[in-house]
Amino acid sequence: MARASFASMHLARFEALRVSEDPACEDWPGVLFCQVAADSRAAGVDPASREAFVFVVLGLHADEASAERLIDDRQRAAPWLDEAAEVWGAVLQPFRHKGKANYLNPGEPDKFFDSVVPPPTAESPAVVLTSIGFDTHGLDMARVADVAVGTGAVRASMTAVPGLYCQHSFFFPGVLARDVITVSLWHNVAAVNAFAYHHGPHRRQMDRYRTTNNADRTSFTRFTVLRSQGTWYGVDPFAVR
Repeated sequence: MARASFASMHLARFEALRVSEDPACEDWPGVLFCQVAADSRAAGVDPASREAFVFVVLGLHADEASAERLIDDRQRAAPWLDEAAEVWGAVLQPFRHKGKANYLNPGEPDKFFDSVVPPPTAESPAVVLTSIGFDTHGLDMARVADVAVGTGAVRASMTAVPGLYCQHSFFFPGVLARDVITVSLWHNVAAVNAFAYHHGPHRRQMDRYRTTNNADRTSFTRFTVLRSQGTWYGVDPFAVR
C-alpha cells in the first residue's frame, strides 16, 4: 500500500451552519486521500448531517508538489470554501507518526505516512493530527460513548494550555466509517511535548485507553509547517513574529 509523505490542510469557518461538499481532488496526481470533515460536535448537530460552522479539508500526498497544488488550486478542489468567513491553508511534513488509521485503505487500517523528517527545534511551530477509530461490524456503542466522554474531557481541559493556538475535532462523512480526527495548532514543539507527556487529563485518558482498549486503533502525527497562508481567528497563526 502506498503511504503519504506530505499533508495539506485547510480550515474553513462559516458564519452560518451549512452542509459540507465533497472535494474534487482525489484523482489528482499524488493525492492519496482528500476528504472534508465537519466539527459537528461544536455545532451541536448530528454528525451524520455533515453540518457545521467549521470544516477541515485533509489531503494526504505522495509528494510535496501534490500538497502544494491543493493549496494553490483550492478553488478548483473545493470552490464552496470561497463562501467562508475565513480560510487557512498549510503544507505539512510529518516529523513523528505512530499508530494506525483507515484513510488510505478502509479495509486494512495502517500507518499512513511512509517516512518522517528529523524533529524541528523546540521553538518551531507545529500542527498535530490525532485519530481514533472503531471496527464498525458488531460495534458496541458503549465503547464509543466511553471514548467520547474521555476525549470531551481532554478537549475541555485544553482551555488556556500554554502554547496552544486552537483545537478542533472532526467527523468525516459516514461518521465512524472513517476514523475521527482532532487537529491542533501549536506555537511551538515544546508546548506539544509538555501537553502530551505532562498534562494530567491527557495522560489519564491515554493510560485508560491502554488499559481498557476502548477503541480499536489510534494514531498521532506531528507536523512541521512548510507553508502557511490565510487566516485563522483573524491572523496567520504561523506568520513570522
